[in-house]
Amino acid sequence: MVIDSFSPTFTVPDSCPICNRPPADGVTIQHRTGVLDGLLIRCPQCGQYELVGLEALAASLRWEPELRCALSCAARQAAEGGSPLRIASERGAIESAEPHIHSRVSDNVERLLREVAKKARRPHIGANFSLTNDFTLIDCHSKEEFDWYIHWLTKQNLAFRTGAGLTGVQLALTFDGWNQVQPLARPGGIPGRCFVAMWFTPETSAAYEQGIEPAVSRAGFKPIRIDRKEHNNEIPDEIIAEIRNSQFMVADFTGQRPGVYYEAGFAMGLGRPVVWCCRSDEVEKIHFDTNHKNHVIWQTPQDLQENLYKRIRATILEQG
Repeated sequence: MVIDSFSPTFTVPDSCPICNRPPADGVTIQHRTGVLDGLLIRCPQCGQYELVGLEALAASLRWEPELRCALSCAARQAAEGGSPLRIASERGAIESAEPHIHSRVSDNVERLLREVAKKARRPHIGANFSLTNDFTLIDCHSKEEFDWYIHWLTKQNLAFRTGAGLTGVQLALTFDGWNQVQPLARPGGIPGRCFVAMWFTPETSAAYEQGIEPAVSRAGFKPIRIDRKEHNNEIPDEIIAEIRNSQFMVADFTGQRPGVYYEAGFAMGLGRPVVWCCRSDEVEKIHFDTNHKNHVIWQTPQDLQENLYKRIRATILEQG
């Protein structure tokens, strides 16, 4: 079956273009209505995503295994967050996958704890996970790696198994596990934690990976980011908890996302310091309520890293 009359030589794949799971596993592929050479894919491992344009369709045939694994995680987590990936080029696929290739073990542990808490919702209820499909909810590249994290959580008394099968497991958090997911708030936040509010998209991934994250870490703080669905007014509980528990916030207004403004305002209301940032071509778009703030203006991720590091030292470290 061909995609359409404009690309008669390109055949719609039968399996998921990212992970190669077949239709028998629940994969569905549809021609995207109104989009030339566009596919809408639903996969139990990768979630829902779009592949648009002949460049992306052709590139999907050449992706290396490591890229496929990381891109599967990126697509699944974006779909779970309510903002499915739209892959339109080979470069776009690489940029989406890169943050999920070499994730820190500690970050994956925190993600898994949050996933258990989100699925369970109540402390006495177990959360069900498919070992064959759900390892991409965190940055795992195989079900074996996912099982390693589950084993580690149980060994550290952060979770315990309430049920198991050949392809699935049910987990519940211990009291210590819930305390790690929902630590007690302190008047000034937990020392050393920095919440990052920004537009999380492939367009800004380099700003985080090469700018904000290394600047915050270099200053001796732990950056906390939550990739999630964009919001206009109601801040999700998970984000509220993380802002309360952070010592300060870095807020980048590139993209002018309403959620970033709300999160920065919430942090200010709690008395948390906010370090304001914006890419130079977006400065004129900053809302008049905040355009008087002393923003870290940047053009490249590299100068963002250097200038943000200096600002954190001057306003957070040296002022206590």
